[in-house]
Amino acid sequence: MSESTSTEQTKAHPEITQYLPPPGLDAALEAVPLVRAAKFPAKIGYLTNYSFHIWYQIVIELLRRRGGQYRAEIVVKDAELSVERQIEQARELVNEVDVLILTPAATEGLEEILRIAEAAGTPVVVEANPVEGMSTMVAICDYDAGYDMGVWIGRNVVAAIGPLRILDVGLPTLRPCLLRSEGFAEGVRSIQPDAAVVASINGEATPSIARQIALETLKKTGDVDVIFAMDDETGQGAYQGYIDAGFNPETVAIAGFGLAGEHEKDWLLERKALKVSAAMFPEYVGLRCIDGAVRMFNGETVPVRDVIPTIPMTAELLEIYYSKKDGVWTPNLNAIGAIPTKNECTRV
Repeated sequence: MSESTSTEQTKAHPEITQYLPPPGLDAALEAVPLVRAAKFPAKIGYLTNYSFHIWYQIVIELLRRRGGQYRAEIVVKDAELSVERQIEQARELVNEVDVLILTPAATEGLEEILRIAEAAGTPVVVEANPVEGMSTMVAICDYDAGYDMGVWIGRNVVAAIGPLRILDVGLPTLRPCLLRSEGFAEGVRSIQPDAAVVASINGEATPSIARQIALETLKKTGDVDVIFAMDDETGQGAYQGYIDAGFNPETVAIAGFGLAGEHEKDWLLERKALKVSAAMFPEYVGLRCIDGAVRMFNGETVPVRDVIPTIPMTAELLEIYYSKKDGVWTPNLNAIGAIPTKNECTRV
């Protein structure tokens, strides 16, 4: 994906924030040792699901910068959430690259990409969304991260009247997002057993859609105490829908996911609506994908699941993992890498 393509997609989704890399990003990467290897891939392909999202803008930037440290060219293809397009892109790319990194466009139907890559002798690193038959995947434990978020809300948010009422804003076409919602609901109920998810809606990973559907839904369900969102940006959209529906913006708690962009971190620091977000550290994901690609290119044994750390991030914790200078947040990749992770996910 060229810079012009990225710009065109951002224009097509004007409510999506465009990522501006912080000046200290290269220094942050250089602080993390490179993989020692006998050989290095000259070209790495990345098949992404929807590159316009702030999360994947950051992942792509980190793939390019970490890849550059290994002198590897990064070629990006965007499926725009189309399984058919992603399979065709794999066919186009598989013989041109040494390794493929794949963020699946859907939960099912992408095993064909692994077969195409195997036939070409091209290793594949899967990111975020499992594909049957994969060798390795770089991802968080989505259910566990959601559960930890639910526990935090259960301990820190109490309904003014009656049991806690939750609006779930998800993306049901992707299993990781379903796991986040399941984990969150069960985490909340582990603390407040009577808590109820009054509605689950598909925000389609787009703030304007989340806003409209939340508005329509809340007119039917009435007020809620918590909005849980599969990412912070759709959480912002749903929050605007909550306000549009005539409810008091100071009485609802937002629990988000990702904490990817500058605006999301600033929103958390306000200590108002966004109370907590499951920090998923896309910068660290990009780094680990490239390092994993180098290892696979050298025939090394890699874990089936390379678990990325995540924590319920609050304003009080933010500056441990990110530093802000001149209005821009830079990750502390070594601090992020030191966060304890599970050896196995509770549910996948």
